[in-house]
Amino acid sequence: MHKSLKDKFKVTKESIIEVILWLIGGLFLLITTEFLLRGKIKYVKLLFLNKSGVFLVNYLLILLLTSFIFILKRKKTFYFIISVIILAVSVISKYLFNVRGVPFTFSDIYSISDGLEIASNYVTLPMIIGVLVFFTFIILITIFLFKKEKDNKRITSLSNIILILIIIISFPLITKSQYDNGKMGYMRWDITASYKKNGYVYSTIESAVKYIRVKPKGYSKAAIDKIREKVDEKAQEDSRRINKNKPNMIFVQLEAFMDPTLIKEIKFSKDPIPNFRKICEKSKGYLADVPTTGGGTVRTEYEVMTGNNIDYLTPGEIPYNTILKGKYYNSVATTLKEQGYSAHAIHNFQGNFYTRNNAYEKLGFDTFTSIEYMNEYEKNERGWVKDTVLTKYIKKALESTESRDLVYAISVQGHSAYPEDSLEKYDFDIKVSGNLDEKDKGQLYYYANQIKGTDDFVGDIMEMVDESEEDTLVVFYSDHMPALNLFLDESFYLDSYQAPFVFYSNFDMENFKFDNTEAYNISTLAMQLAGVEYGPIEKFHAYLGNDKNYDKYEELLEYDLLFGKNYYLKNNEKAKENKMQMGLDDVVVSHIENDKNHIFIKGLNFTENSSVYINKQKIDTTFIDESTLKIKMIEDVNTLVVKQLGRNDGLLGQSNEISINDSILSKK
Repeated sequence: MHKSLKDKFKVTKESIIEVILWLIGGLFLLITTEFLLRGKIKYVKLLFLNKSGVFLVNYLLILLLTSFIFILKRKKTFYFIISVIILAVSVISKYLFNVRGVPFTFSDIYSISDGLEIASNYVTLPMIIGVLVFFTFIILITIFLFKKEKDNKRITSLSNIILILIIIISFPLITKSQYDNGKMGYMRWDITASYKKNGYVYSTIESAVKYIRVKPKGYSKAAIDKIREKVDEKAQEDSRRINKNKPNMIFVQLEAFMDPTLIKEIKFSKDPIPNFRKICEKSKGYLADVPTTGGGTVRTEYEVMTGNNIDYLTPGEIPYNTILKGKYYNSVATTLKEQGYSAHAIHNFQGNFYTRNNAYEKLGFDTFTSIEYMNEYEKNERGWVKDTVLTKYIKKALESTESRDLVYAISVQGHSAYPEDSLEKYDFDIKVSGNLDEKDKGQLYYYANQIKGTDDFVGDIMEMVDESEEDTLVVFYSDHMPALNLFLDESFYLDSYQAPFVFYSNFDMENFKFDNTEAYNISTLAMQLAGVEYGPIEKFHAYLGNDKNYDKYEELLEYDLLFGKNYYLKNNEKAKENKMQMGLDDVVVSHIENDKNHIFIKGLNFTENSSVYINKQKIDTTFIDESTLKIKMIEDVNTLVVKQLGRNDGLLGQSNEISINDSILSKK
């Protein structure tokens, strides 16, 4: 018996080879993933030399992920599969970083469908073919290894198992020591920097672990009551003058907007943003720290709308796709509606992208006009709808009610990708020159001419506000920096996590002095300038922003509002159930007409995204104009309805349903 146990622990040639290959394979995976994250092998070398503890933590983690080979019969098959998964995720992360400036996080899984929807702007046919060939190759190798290894020994030596147990014990101890000495630490405000500080494999797994909602230290009813008591005391001391005129408030989110003339190495034949610059000259422009760069628009959008700091959520999380799926929540819309405003959202893109049609309803908006409810719009060279179409619908929203209005407009024209070969492909009005390579100049050439279109839209809004008889305050703000190659260079001098914002009004605003701020504080500043009452979260930012415990209070408060017991809110401040209408006007079917071959559906407010359904079946529909749709003649028609469809034929709204009998379809 003793001899048998000794034999099980005996170190054999087979077990030694198994360990050596495992260690070498882990080192290869570590170097490859870090190279893909950092871009240059010299940065991997620096990680090893200057932060050997972080290097070791990631190495041990890879060894743990692959350690199942010691108890499996098909060792090579499993090692091959797990290695391919690690490398594939790392390659995807590298690609996402190049596109949007932020690596892959676990939260991206919840946005796969949204990403696929706009993939055509980034993915080429050769890339698709390459991926298909790659996966075919991987499948063939996996099948080959699986069949070849069916007779392998499961455990070659218990000594190898002991080695794994040692790593399991040492891994958390070494990790803790790196956190204690400051070599590792989660940087919630900068995901990319956090990944580079802590290592790729560790950070990717950490992004999944952080999806577990953990109650922050110190959270209790007493702690939240103390915060509320401080807020209410400060509110009593506030001598701010409330504007009895209650100005209209327009928030305009400018896609990937920046001042490209700040790039020293390039010159433009014309100013790409003359209107925005004019506002900044009249009323000082500011910079806001934003929670994303290159992409992830809705992260900044969520912060500005709700006043919440998204840093306290899971890395890369899109709250529209997670938290707001089933939760009504306070926002700038709910705050202003309590003061008699109507709230409208407008976006020249798909209404169900990032599930905005659901999120805006949960945030208290009365109407949402997406591209499916718009007509007469143009698209740019990359297929994004030009921003000038928004002006018409913003004006329409302001005129749709007799009360004051909140309009929240989201632009899209400046969206990436910015083609590197633009200098050869396009003949735009604004020319570029300077000391940059042709690819970077090509991107800037395309980008500058697109945001010139966005700036034209800014000018249209300025003119509309100037001509209005109602007091109106506009907040123009950028959601993030553009996904330009220049921002991928760590030595680039512009901050990729700061974006411009500015206020514009047709009335004299009190001369409040602001500093650059966080995106989640923009709505508080806007309410301050407009002279309207703060909502519960805006009160916190306005009154406790300079408190020494502000950050800790903010973390406790956000947990309380999103996942806790809502101790902070008074009963009349809690978000109410809300019903939102898609589009400013109902889509209506009044009657039908026909000839020998076609049926003409007559009504109101049809768009190019209107689809006729007959007997609950979708029919190919031709848009004629806002009052006429056309379909081919169909027999046995019982019911007819017109539906507004978003991406993947998602239902956004529909007209009234009419019943039809055969006599109606007789030729006139």
